[in-house]
Amino acid sequence: MSVKKPKIKGKKAHKNKPTSKKASKYKIEDGKLTKARSCPRCGPGIFLSVSQGRSYCGRCHLTEFDKKEVDAKLEKK
Repeated sequence: MSVKKPKIKGKKAHKNKPTSKKASKYKIEDGKLTKARSCPRCGPGIFLSVSQGRSYCGRCHLTEFDKKEVDAKLEKK
């Protein structure tokens, strides 16, 4: 014999969706809209994520290192 699961009748509870973070990539300076750094390979629609000393594209996996960070590490060796 198979065990049947009880069916829940009625509407499901509404869940709020997380808001888009696209607006955080734009800034208004002197009445002009400026974009965050975009990927040179993918084009202006794809933004680079900025972390400690590097920029990374999640679409094409391009990584750009900051020159200051690289020079400092080379001098230590």
